[in-house]
Amino acid sequence: MANFTSGPWNTKIETDYVPAQVWADGRQLAEVYGEDRATRARNALMMAAAPELFEAVERLLSNDGIANRDFARAALKKAGEVSRG
Repeated sequence: MANFTSGPWNTKIETDYVPAQVWADGRQLAEVYGEDRATRARNALMMAAAPELFEAVERLLSNDGIANRDFARAALKKAGEVSRG
């Protein structure tokens, strides 16, 4: 297993005074910057989904079948992907 802060990771939306942020276990992991507010929000979603995306890749590589596809789809949805049929 990789050595990183365990999930779940969550986002806090940007305000006029604070950039978008990624948090886990009551600790701030990152402030998120980018070209515009919408891009920063999407970047934060992608970062917050990192633990689930990592696990999804591990599961898919383990060849455990359809249940892992559903888990991978859920991870993509958290990352901001609308649908992957």
